Amino acid sequence: MSLYKVNSTTRASCLALRQVRRVPQHMESKRLIAAEYHQMAPTYATLRLKTTTAVASAPPVTEPTLAPHSPAPGHGRTLQQKFYENRILDRYTAQEPKKVTLRQLVLFGRQLTDDKLVASANYVRTELPVRLAHRISDFQFLPYIAGTNPHLRTVYDLYWRAFDEFRKFPVVKTLDDNRRFCDNVKKNLLEHSQVIPQLGMGVSECADLVAPEEIDRFMNQMLISRISRRTLAEQHIALSEQFDDDLRVHLGLLQSTEGFAQMRQAPKGFATQRIGIVRADCNAAQIVHECAHHVAGIYEDAYHLPPGTAPQVIVEGHTDATFMCIPAHFSYIVHELLKNAMAHVVRRFADTLDAAATVEEKGSTAQKHHRATDPVFPPIRVTICSSHSDIVVRVSDQGGGIGPDVLPYIWSFTHPLKAKRLHNFHAVHRMEARVDETDAVSPLMSFGFGLPMSRVYARYWGGSVSVHSLPGHGVDAYIQLPRLGNVVENISARRAHASSSP
Repeated sequence: MSLYKVNSTTRASCLALRQVRRVPQHMESKRLIAAEYHQMAPTYATLRLKTTTAVASAPPVTEPTLAPHSPAPGHGRTLQQKFYENRILDRYTAQEPKKVTLRQLVLFGRQLTDDKLVASANYVRTELPVRLAHRISDFQFLPYIAGTNPHLRTVYDLYWRAFDEFRKFPVVKTLDDNRRFCDNVKKNLLEHSQVIPQLGMGVSECADLVAPEEIDRFMNQMLISRISRRTLAEQHIALSEQFDDDLRVHLGLLQSTEGFAQMRQAPKGFATQRIGIVRADCNAAQIVHECAHHVAGIYEDAYHLPPGTAPQVIVEGHTDATFMCIPAHFSYIVHELLKNAMAHVVRRFADTLDAAATVEEKGSTAQKHHRATDPVFPPIRVTICSSHSDIVVRVSDQGGGIGPDVLPYIWSFTHPLKAKRLHNFHAVHRMEARVDETDAVSPLMSFGFGLPMSRVYARYWGGSVSVHSLPGHGVDAYIQLPRLGNVVENISARRAHASSSP
């Protein structure tokens, strides 16, 4: 079937849709535009289905020659260029992502040779465009009113440029090629550090224009796919840097030795034992202690508390339990739960702290010493339990619980309360959802983002995060993660699959 042999009904539908997409100047309400567009949605879906079918059966075509820094689709592009670009995108969305497990990442890094490193580079080089293409396609299925949002448009353009760069990057054949490829990946990682704030601002501005479940589904897919791409990219970069470090030691070279960067192959028989960003024996209790220390320092500074007076975090249970994970992912989840717990405890018992300080000023020296050693805040208890296949962490606080008017929406990005908090992203230009970047943001500034992002991290590796509120007492939050690293990435390629996940 030729793409241009469209019947008169489809052609009329296309013209009608085009009239909807032209925003009339006399319309004062965006809601009216959105309503008209939704009425045309079935026609648009049918038209896209017919177009996709025609493209799949059409003979291959030669890509047009584009300028090196040409704008993303929709910015000054001709209709013919857009047509070819969509055909290119469809070629990649027809492919399924090649999913990996943590165990595969660990085993691959053992006995790492230059041939295996080159193979890793080419896997990442071919896999990133596929995963990006599916998310670009998600943008194209958004309601038109959301697609015109400047913040979401910025993310779309970033994704398209990255997709175009990676699919055109030449095959990696040598160590020198791999270093250039890693430089390109690092550049893209830095550029995409603005994605989370841009998504947050875009969603906050579309909250009252698009169905809440559609935005939540879109955000969950965007974030979990983002984690998957960064995992592959950061793992390969870490392997490459560790390999080069070991190779320098093996050759007895200094860091600044000229000519090393142009080295194409390692000496015959050279291999190293590296596993990148993954830890095969991550101790859960150790990470909890590190996060607790960091969170306590944050709140003591934010609330001007005396050093050492923040709520104590007591770790109990299977404190020697280990599991396979990416520490940065697990740390983020634990850090967010401890931060929420400590914030509620401090706010609830702040009056108690003020009263204790007043009494202490009037008391005797012995009384002052006694009260200074007494904890003002009730402790936060973290219980770790492990089985053969899973590890479970419970974070229990006495912060008073979550109100019934808020609890149903803690995982949503579109509740009015959350949308207002997402506006705070205007004050943040970059965010990568890591523990080590929280020092630049005041803990008193809430984004309504931490809990949903924590659950996305857990789900990516087949785990979960759940919250149970005890009204008037506190909250029990649970983290469940696989221990053995044998669960494949939980990412969906097809949009239909994404619609089944909350």
